[in-house]
Amino acid sequence: MKIVILGAGGWGALVGAHLSVAGADVTLLFRRQQHVDEIKRNGGLIIQRVDGDITVPVNATVNAKDVDEADLLIVAVKNHDTQSALGQVRHMKIKAIASVQNGLGHAQRFREWFPEQEILRIVSRVAGSLLDYGRVQRGDVDFPTWIGDPFNGITPFVQEVADLFTKGGLPCRAVEDIEGVEWCKIIWWAPSSISAVLARLPQVEIMQSPEFAYLMVMMTRDMVKVATAYGVLIQDYQTIEVMDRVRGTIEEGVLNVIQHGREWEARGGKGYKQAMLLDVERGRRTEIEDTAGYIWRLAMQKHLNVPYLDFGYRVVKAFDDRLV
Repeated sequence: MKIVILGAGGWGALVGAHLSVAGADVTLLFRRQQHVDEIKRNGGLIIQRVDGDITVPVNATVNAKDVDEADLLIVAVKNHDTQSALGQVRHMKIKAIASVQNGLGHAQRFREWFPEQEILRIVSRVAGSLLDYGRVQRGDVDFPTWIGDPFNGITPFVQEVADLFTKGGLPCRAVEDIEGVEWCKIIWWAPSSISAVLARLPQVEIMQSPEFAYLMVMMTRDMVKVATAYGVLIQDYQTIEVMDRVRGTIEEGVLNVIQHGREWEARGGKGYKQAMLLDVERGRRTEIEDTAGYIWRLAMQKHLNVPYLDFGYRVVKAFDDRLV
């Protein structure tokens, strides 16, 4: 299978290397030539792991014109960079396109842009961080990925891609309701990210603070209220569990967040910062509009009372508004 990854950041580079190990013909599209130069100099992408570094040969370029066609284009750029990034690959003959971007509503947008290609959604908990040019770090090795066609569920191609991920050492499951998985991920991720912007602290420290844990629980409950109003079934998935913040008392939810923070720190999460916080610190636009903002707008349409979501969304939006 010929795969092009548009937006080869930490996740894209790491996943591309693993798919290459599985036998796929992978090309990573980078923004910076330094990444390409280092990969060529080192004979591949260096992956730093707990059990030792490995080097994986992989194609890398900054020039999309180097690739004429692909069986699968994986879009891994930030949401607000999507249209400009897709402009680079208009010349490519593409059979299928997959978005791994955070947020909701992607399926319909990609269907409008690519009316004839199969559309896939990828929800991934693979943790990859660019450490330096040509070098990426892999986090917990057992974090899963889910893949599905939002219009047709589990198609033969979806299953083929999921099997390729698993073969490459990235546990993956083909699912019928990929949008439901994405809802769950956003409801799990957005309160953590918003709290990170407010606290300016690493994630495990925020989760172990009773006050921020409380804020995360209340934002989670607001978002589940919106999902329920729209008939979306929210359930737990491995590593994106949210229901223990909703069931039972608020105090029990707070204790669960604190416990998860302790467990994350014990797994080596100390010092990890959410991407949304890093965006704010670096003066970049966040993905608040396609994540918490998307759910906030749905709440406004039904006149739902979501005070904690409303507060969190507006705070992060204020940082984005300064960049306009």
